[in-house]
Amino acid sequence: MRGIFMVRQWLVGMVLVVALLSEQSAPRAEDTPATDVASFLVLREIDQPRRAVLETATEWTAEADAALVKILQRLDAPANLVAGWRAAAKPVPAAGEAVTIADVFLGMRGRAIFVAPRLLPSELAERLGRPGYDIVRLVDDRGMVLDVITPQAPREWPRWQLFDEPAGGIGLPLSKAAFPQPGAPPTDATAWPEDRPAVVVAAANVAWYPDTPLGRAGMDYGLFDAVEDGKKLVRGDTAAFYEALAAAGRSESKVIAVAAGGPTDPLPLIDPGQKWLPKHRGDAVVIEGTALRATRVPIDDPFRQEQVGRDHYWELFVFVETPLLDVDGRVQNSYPIVCCVLDLSPEMPRGERINEPVRVPGYAFKRYAYSFESPREEDGDLVAETERRQTTLVIAPRAIWSPAPPDAASQKITMIAGIAAVVTLAAIFGLGLLYGSWSMNRTIKRSREELPDRVQIDDAGDDAR
Repeated sequence: MRGIFMVRQWLVGMVLVVALLSEQSAPRAEDTPATDVASFLVLREIDQPRRAVLETATEWTAEADAALVKILQRLDAPANLVAGWRAAAKPVPAAGEAVTIADVFLGMRGRAIFVAPRLLPSELAERLGRPGYDIVRLVDDRGMVLDVITPQAPREWPRWQLFDEPAGGIGLPLSKAAFPQPGAPPTDATAWPEDRPAVVVAAANVAWYPDTPLGRAGMDYGLFDAVEDGKKLVRGDTAAFYEALAAAGRSESKVIAVAAGGPTDPLPLIDPGQKWLPKHRGDAVVIEGTALRATRVPIDDPFRQEQVGRDHYWELFVFVETPLLDVDGRVQNSYPIVCCVLDLSPEMPRGERINEPVRVPGYAFKRYAYSFESPREEDGDLVAETERRQTTLVIAPRAIWSPAPPDAASQKITMIAGIAAVVTLAAIFGLGLLYGSWSMNRTIKRSREELPDRVQIDDAGDDAR
């Protein structure tokens, strides 16, 4: 029997090893088989017996901090495992009920009201890769008080002052008697709350759901902290990108448009010098322009398919009208904005070569960088030169096709007048019309040539191509 038990434990361990190594190499959920919380904690050597120093402590010591750092280092897990654990998390007991310290995750949902850092000795700070950790005071809807220890709370939350933001996540219970205290507050800061929490828990992250259209749709704004502006879609963007797509699927275009207050001025979205995006990430916007490309992008990862609710999304390059711009010595009055949308209007043309008016109510996601090959004359020959551009990437539930509706009477009058004009003036203006058509086609062709092949999540995390 002992031999069978050891084989079983070995098999469980191997499954977890494969899952965790796969997550380190690429954020692909299909590479990470589901497993239970207890086995994960055993493999990571942070199960209850190894956390006993925290459970039995009556005060928070250096030994407790050392044990905590080990837990925080090993608590992060593949996204598909976390999703399953979140769904199966145990509810936090109501005030007055006993909290059990066990190998389970507690589901947390309430209001974050205070954040303060606790600095670590240099040796522990080096192991954690940070100067310290954050302590988040969270009060759930029933008044239960929790202290949540996490490597870093959302950056937008203020430190050392009271605030009130919707928050949640899953936490591993550590102690009901000993609680870490943040360091000395800075001058004029608010003191740490005096009331004691019912339990202290450790969490890989604390989710933040602000009272915005995107936050109410279920977007964790804390994931935005890992998004990297000025690059293509890189590995750090993955979690936020797919969660934003999923939240867009729960959003209504009309609600987004009302929140945006009408068509969005494109200049702040285009000009990096205005530094608009870092302060407005997740904001509702309405993009109106001409789509020159609508490409179907498959979602290959089964977990991400389940998260988003479909197996693909659409990538649009929407050219918006602008004042005259000087872009690397080239004067132009339009500029592309990348829109990743879940649906298109049913009748809207798709493909690599379209020219369709669209309206896209969505959410600002990041400054996206792309490269393209541009012809340049050198010693009388045309050579390809790689150029880089940046624009805003928007995530939206759908692109609304808005072709001008034909009017029967005006269409008939226009047709008769057009025939007369062609017959009468062809000899005079024919050459000019041909030139105008050629010039317009060349402009559209050049715009298409200045687009990347595809916007895609980059698992390797390299810079924009």
